[in-house]
Amino acid sequence: MTEKNILNKTLSSITKKSLQKNGFIVHEADDKAEAITILEELIDKNAIIGYGGSRTLDEIGFHTIFTIRDYPNLLDRNIPDISREVKQSIQKRTLSAEIFISSANALTTEGDLILIDKWGNRNAAATYGPEKRIFVVGTNKITSSLDEGLKRARNYAAVQNNIRFNTGNPCTTKGHCVQCDSKERLCSVTTIISKCQPVNSAIILLINEDLGF
Repeated sequence: MTEKNILNKTLSSITKKSLQKNGFIVHEADDKAEAITILEELIDKNAIIGYGGSRTLDEIGFHTIFTIRDYPNLLDRNIPDISREVKQSIQKRTLSAEIFISSANALTTEGDLILIDKWGNRNAAATYGPEKRIFVVGTNKITSSLDEGLKRARNYAAVQNNIRFNTGNPCTTKGHCVQCDSKERLCSVTTIISKCQPVNSAIILLINEDLGF
């Protein structure tokens, strides 16, 4: 195990205790493959499943395993050539899904989750509606405080997403958030989840790898 992995394990342990104190269930995985195995154990094949846009889910192979063929009630927003209207309809239906899977843009060692979004659909499903919420997060997203977590979400995660989608927003050339007025701004809605309500209704799956933004 490398020095980095040892440090990540330490941060994960500290964060896990804080998250549990704040009412979250926490699972830990050493790598992507173990994370998928845990998700398969947590998610019923017949459940109504929604998910948020997430580079982390892409990287662990979520969309390869969780398909409509094997999970018939999956609310799949990644259908090829999907229209904007159909995608928005699926996003709204996700708010009443039985299970919602997403990532977060930052975790803190104090047990906070931070999500930043353009429309807020991911934030909405992350806080209210689905009976169970599962957040899949790499240890690279753990920060030492709420302030540091917000900085990470705004000045790293959001900037990376803007580069990913080629928005041309000011942050892509400045390298940090400038609180722009762009109509294509991807950081319009920021949510901090400090306590899990109801208790134990949300699961954090911590993966000891660098994943996502």
